[in-house]
Amino acid sequence: GKAGANLQNLAQVDPPLWFMEGMAEYLSIGPEHPLTASWLRDAAVTGNVPTIAQMTERPDKYFPYRYGESLWQYIGERWGDAAVGEILQNATTLGVARAFQRQLGLTLHELSDDWREAVLAKYLPQAATLDRPRSFAQPLLTPKKSGGEIFLAPALSNDGSLIAFLSNGNAKRGELFIDLWLADARTGKRIKRLVESTVNPSFEELRLLYSQSSFSNDGKSLAFTAQREGKDVLYILDVARGRVRKRLDLPLDGVTSPAFSPDDRRIVFSGTRGGLSDLFIVDVDGKNLRQLTNDKYGDLQPSWSPDGTRIAFASDRGPGTNLANLKLAKWTVSIIDAQTSAIQTLPAQGGLNLNPVWSPDGRQVAFISDRTGIPNVFLFDFADSQHYQITNVLGGVSAITEYSPALSWARGADKLAFTYYERGDYTVWMVENPRSRKQAAFVPGATRDFAAGYIRPDTTLRRLDSLTLRPRAGAPTSVYRGPSGARQSSVVPSTESSGNTAASVAALNADPDFALPDTSRFREAAYKVRLHPDYISSPSIGYTPNYGTASGGTAFVFSDLLGNHQLAVSANIYGRLSDASVFVGYANLSRRLQYTTGISQDPVYVPATQSSQQFSGFTRFSSSYVRYVIRSAFLSGQYPINRFTRFETALQFNAIGQSVVSLVTDCNNSFCADTRQVDGESRPSINYLTPSTAFVSDNTLFGNTGPVVGRRMRFQAAHTLGKLSYSDLLADYRRYDPIIFNTLTLATRVLTSQSIGRDEGFFPKYIGRPDFVRGYDRANFNPYDCTSAFGETPTCNNAELVGSRVVVANAELRFPIIRRFDVGSSFGLPPVDGLIFGDAGLAWSKGLKPFLTRPENYDSETQRYPLTSYGAGLRVNLFNLAILRWDYAVPQQHARKPNWTFSLGASF
Repeated sequence: GKAGANLQNLAQVDPPLWFMEGMAEYLSIGPEHPLTASWLRDAAVTGNVPTIAQMTERPDKYFPYRYGESLWQYIGERWGDAAVGEILQNATTLGVARAFQRQLGLTLHELSDDWREAVLAKYLPQAATLDRPRSFAQPLLTPKKSGGEIFLAPALSNDGSLIAFLSNGNAKRGELFIDLWLADARTGKRIKRLVESTVNPSFEELRLLYSQSSFSNDGKSLAFTAQREGKDVLYILDVARGRVRKRLDLPLDGVTSPAFSPDDRRIVFSGTRGGLSDLFIVDVDGKNLRQLTNDKYGDLQPSWSPDGTRIAFASDRGPGTNLANLKLAKWTVSIIDAQTSAIQTLPAQGGLNLNPVWSPDGRQVAFISDRTGIPNVFLFDFADSQHYQITNVLGGVSAITEYSPALSWARGADKLAFTYYERGDYTVWMVENPRSRKQAAFVPGATRDFAAGYIRPDTTLRRLDSLTLRPRAGAPTSVYRGPSGARQSSVVPSTESSGNTAASVAALNADPDFALPDTSRFREAAYKVRLHPDYISSPSIGYTPNYGTASGGTAFVFSDLLGNHQLAVSANIYGRLSDASVFVGYANLSRRLQYTTGISQDPVYVPATQSSQQFSGFTRFSSSYVRYVIRSAFLSGQYPINRFTRFETALQFNAIGQSVVSLVTDCNNSFCADTRQVDGESRPSINYLTPSTAFVSDNTLFGNTGPVVGRRMRFQAAHTLGKLSYSDLLADYRRYDPIIFNTLTLATRVLTSQSIGRDEGFFPKYIGRPDFVRGYDRANFNPYDCTSAFGETPTCNNAELVGSRVVVANAELRFPIIRRFDVGSSFGLPPVDGLIFGDAGLAWSKGLKPFLTRPENYDSETQRYPLTSYGAGLRVNLFNLAILRWDYAVPQQHARKPNWTFSLGASF
């Protein structure tokens, strides 16, 4: 069959995250993963091992990578790894639940119970032999002491008085993202936020998974890395002032884990170029960049020795690595001479070894190792070349990934800080004089492997006696047809029963030569853009007998495989092609400079006159309309400067055809004939070209019905030439300040749009819209009465709302009323937000004089002043399809009565 076909079918089944992500972890990492074991051990001890149903419903609470991997590990050890593939295959046609039942003979509920029992049986006995950090360390950064929820990448100052770390802050103040903070290393109390990330274009993202900051030895500067404009940048921060002292834009693809030299003149870091990571040294002023290592091995997390002559780092170099067949050994700690670049790998390392830090006297190196099946702190003593286990914790000395830095040693104070995982949280603990915990040298194999499987076989492929694995009484069973006949799917044959036994995941991962494709036989082909339909709307067809016209419409969206090329086509036809609404647009997103082009046609009918004429025996009723057919062709482009800011430019040509259309109905005393359409005179077309450019910035975060934090701005200039001539300037600035994050937000906006030139009044602006100044529209007048039709002077009693130049100011205090109301199923009532608002707007045109307040002896023919209103409103998120808006507005001018306004659209 076609390669990948089953994956396409599986995508239609929509399996839960634990199914796919957990399987990916298990197949790629194998059955023994200390990081996953730490999570499951913690869940077992704290009574939080989830059921499969909970994993399915709450992947945000039960991390699908860790718990899903553990479940697949259990299945692989109990039924054999071939069962994993069989379940994947069956799920594409049977669905997830039936696939498990067919292959394992168990329902998901029964499998869930068995797996949870195995987790408890495996991990609970281990707890009695392991230590909690409180028995030998002091909590330093915890939610109770420091606020926030997560604490990562600790970095102690040399004297041990300060600690820099990555963490979120107070959720009520909107400090939701992982930022760089400074705290007192004695009390754990936060001092200040050093760097705000995610919404700051200079610090788009802090490298929280793989990097760690570093204090200078005098404690005045802090080196860290962050992403700016899509590239890693090395920053040196003034700690006292909280300002960037130096920004180093280095010619590298990635920069992580900077560390000051003992004399504070240089910084060593791990840099990535062409997909390979090496060690680099650069002066603090950005000069003299020097590459220390230059090979195909990975080099991470460098740390200077106290005398500045050596650098410890983590690397996958060593006897277990064979790059010829892509076999990579576990990472080990190595030492490099800062002058000669000679490298020495520490002896007798087992497991994964990372994050080395030097002792104050330079005689030892501490690092994190999971050689016992649990990430712990180990110490290597150069005097006797022995390893010593410093901690033996229940959870794990680790952060989000096993490669995340989690260790820091204050040389001047002899304090060791480490990140610890417990109860689903990452906290930071402090050990005074960590070398005092040095006991007997570590002997490989003398301790148990705490990451070992649920069912320990004698060999990689051997399983326990299948009789102990029979399905429970009364449970449905399934059979598996193999080379030697049929067997129950829960019965796994021994390795002696067949010479054709499938290899295990562990064996395949350990043997990179197995089934490796011959890359020399790969056939390369240039990528070709082929558009395929992404979306097709339901077509509509209708007929109006009174007017004798048929109507219909549909829309299509196409894109290529990468989503770089998109084509949209829509059409709605009303009787004849001249009354059709048509749009064709193409977008090219393949490069940083993105562009869109297209054409469109839209008919617009504006009421003109109504009349009736008496004839012999009948009366003719006639309604006249001015029909405008707007045909446009456009080309627009945008160039992002960073994640939040971009430049836009556009060129649009418009041709507006004009004609008069009448709808005529003849009636006698008892009968009216069908209404017919009569075309009248045509007017000359209005053709014009409008080039424009804009600067746009937006770092807002949205809640249920609108932004809740951040700011947005747009500054635009456009000029129209051709039959029309005028310029248009727009400035739109909006802020969203959380008083209590996602609970009470103050939203403000100031907007001005001004047309200047000969034909500035041709397209007048109207401030009575429900998203500008509320309270002056509903039940007062019809909007089209005050918006002149393409150049004609407006005539209405509220001309103060119309002009070629407008200024609008709005303020809203927003708060939730209903977050979500569940009604006993996955269906829930939509969220509802409330608000209190105040609006002000001023519209005027050339020849009118604007005032900030109503002048004495006000003359509406020559003067204008702001109109204001206040009120309250509701916003309803209609299942993410539309935002419903109800506003009760109290106008302050013209003695208008309070009124309700209903509209659709997001809040400003």
